[in-house]
Parts: sequence; structure tokens; C-alpha cells
Amino acid sequence: MNVVITGGSKGIGRATVIRFIKDGHKVCTCSRSEEGLKTLWEEFGHTGKLFLKRCDVSERSSAKEFVYFCAEKLGGFDVLINNAGILGVRESIQNYPEDIWEEVIRTNINGTFYVTKYALTFMKERGVIINFSSGVGKRPAPYWGAYAVSKFGIEGFSLLLAHELKDRGIRVYAFNPGATRTQMRSSAYPQEDPMSLKPPEKVADFIIRLINSHLPSGSVDYQE
Repeated sequence: MNVVITGGSKGIGRATVIRFIKDGHKVCTCSRSEEGLKTLWEEFGHTGKLFLKRCDVSERSSAKEFVYFCAEKLGGFDVLINNAGILGVRESIQNYPEDIWEEVIRTNINGTFYVTKYALTFMKERGVIINFSSGVGKRPAPYWGAYAVSKFGIEGFSLLLAHELKDRGIRVYAFNPGATRTQMRSSAYPQEDPMSLKPPEKVADFIIRLINSHLPSGSVDYQE
């Protein structure tokens, strides 16, 4: 498979990149962090299956350049995983900082839209698109602010997209990974013991199962 993953330098994104490479697939990924990409390259660049580019998905031109870079390296895409996202702050709507609100929406919503829009030209028939959602994007979650709103948006975006791509046989999932041992989770729950949570590798395993399951498009939660 030819796989495109945004935000592949850490957390679930990194674990998923590594899983695909170890399974023999070609992967193109991006990050805003040059350092994170450098570490990935040092570990897996020798495989000839990893292609990296710095990208800020919230910037339209940067997202487009990344997708066209992936198309040049991979050709058509079998799988697109929109993983890149930011948390923002835990705050009430009344007190939520406007600049952080705008940054979260640009990254989580606009970034997913930009990458998907440009990638659709290169998506193969019967491909798979996975957009990362969250439990707070499915039910009211006071004080989750822009992050919750962005994930509600991802749920709706994914359902809309699934209908538009049905005739091409492309499945679209809004995927909630659940509580996972990541830096973002630690920021959201600083008092939580991260070792009590599942590692990102388990989420990567589930993503592989989801792709191979041929489950109909829809909203999907992580399951053991």
C-alpha cells in the first residue's frame, strides 16, 4: 500500500508510520518539527519506504506542497490518515483566547480539509481515508473549547465525504482512538498516570485492522 499520514513524527502518528513501514508499505508523512522528522529518517530512511517533508497543514500552500510531494514519491494513494492536530487549552468559551481558538480550528479542521481536498486527485479507487476524531467530538464536553468543536467538525466532515466518495468505493472513517499514552493526552490530563493508558502502538494495530476490515464508512471508536 501507499500511505499518506499527517503528523507522523510523534505519538499515534509515529507509531502508525512505523507499523506500515515494518509491514512493507511505502509511507509519506509530515510534521511541523524538523527534529521529529530527522529522528524518523535516522531510524527508517534506510528502508527506502519512507518519504518525509516538513509541513504545517493549517497553511494551504504548505498542505498542497506536501500532498504533491507525496504524489511524486508514491504515485496514487491507497490510504490517507489525517492525524495532525493540536489541543489548544482547557477553558470556558467566555474566557477562551481568540488566537488559540483560531489556531486550533485552522489546524484541526482546515488542515484536514486542505490535505484531503488535494489528496483526492491521487486517491485510488476503493481506498481508505481516516480522519482523527475524539470522544469530545461526539458528546458535549465543557471546557474543551476549540478542540471539541473541531472534532465535532471532523465527524461531520467525514460523514459528508463518505457520501461524496461512495461511488469511488473509498471508505471514510472518523476515528476516535480513545485514551492513549501521548504528549497531547498528558497535556489534557496532567494528573493522569500515562502508564495506565494503552501505548500508541495498540492504536496503530487497530488502524491496520480497520483498513483490512472493509467496515462501512462511519464513526469508529478504538476497540481492543
